[in-house]
Amino acid sequence: MNALRPRAAPGYSVRMASGGVRLMGGKVTVRAEPFFWLMAGLFGMSLGRGSTREIVLWTAVVAFSVLVHEFGHAAVCLAFGSGADIVLSGFGGSTRPRDASSFGTWRTAALDLAGCAAGAALAAAAFGVLYAGGAWKAAVPPLALAIAAALVQVNVWFSLFNLLPVMPMDGGRLVSGLLSARWGVNGRRAGHALGLALGAAAALWFYWGGATYGAFLCGAMAVGEGRSLRRSLSMTAADSDETVTSELPRAVELWARGRREEAVAALSALRERTGAGLTYASATLQLAFYLYMMDRVEESYALFKAVSESDMSPAAKRAYADAALRRGDHALALRLGRTNFHDAPGPQTAAAAALAAAGLGDAQETVSWLRTALRLGLARTELRAKEFDAVRGSEEFRDFVAGLRA
Repeated sequence: MNALRPRAAPGYSVRMASGGVRLMGGKVTVRAEPFFWLMAGLFGMSLGRGSTREIVLWTAVVAFSVLVHEFGHAAVCLAFGSGADIVLSGFGGSTRPRDASSFGTWRTAALDLAGCAAGAALAAAAFGVLYAGGAWKAAVPPLALAIAAALVQVNVWFSLFNLLPVMPMDGGRLVSGLLSARWGVNGRRAGHALGLALGAAAALWFYWGGATYGAFLCGAMAVGEGRSLRRSLSMTAADSDETVTSELPRAVELWARGRREEAVAALSALRERTGAGLTYASATLQLAFYLYMMDRVEESYALFKAVSESDMSPAAKRAYADAALRRGDHALALRLGRTNFHDAPGPQTAAAAALAAAGLGDAQETVSWLRTALRLGLARTELRAKEFDAVRGSEEFRDFVAGLRA
């Protein structure tokens, strides 16, 4: 398990799931997640005006346009000697170069712009079909004209929207990359500040224009830029030094190879070298998780407490909750247990919350969590755990056990 959230690599870094279609001898892979088709269908329904034929047409046009956009990014990857992995998900897609190390500032800028360039080329070709059917009176079938009109509309607006200098749009990546290359940490901060301002302005513009969906999307991006700006304010010069930041994935690789002590030593050295900043926080969180896995609970618990919970993955939060429980910090363990169950409901997360509530002597909440845990499949033998002794004599717990026997 990796307790860290994925860190963005140059270009369009995403986590590739298994499967997908391999093209060009495996140089490009394409994978579409179910949510992508759901969103494409919703777009089709909103644009198709209730007609089944138009809904299918618009859904196909949206999906095809996103794919062409991502293939624009992939074409630049291939031009610079790198393969590419495309994932179609959510509201669009992501393309990751397999050899991101070969992408400097200007190659990354070309990668950022390539998707919108591909969309513009597709819109131009579709406009040519419309022009041929209109000005030249060419014999173009009505269906082809309808598809061409939809392609022009989708790709013009999609490309313009993607050029907004707001993360994670292409324009946001472009501006952030150029500013960071020129002014380092301060440039990154300026990029996030610009994205926050423009994202909020775009959300208001869409809202006043009656485009609720556009307002929501731009508002969500503005919130994301605000969070990124807050994080960037904690950055130090070390966070922009690749010789320093590369130590973190090296430690993760050591752990994956079973060289646990070396991984812990590498993370400890990285914390001493940085002292503050995002890399320091990431190394602290990763080290806390690894120490927990090695059953060094005291050290793990102390490190977890030094990290913001908002930076923790669900796996890290579960480890933190268990470390708190074993350290006797039942109030923290219960609070984390509630969050963990919300993120990943299951018999074990519910049982962990029950143990924490028992440690606080709260029989009513203990029983509530145990009912949930048993309903989700927890074995009844788990009720014999000594941690429940603090509430075992309570009326609520006795009634609960009696009900099970009945």
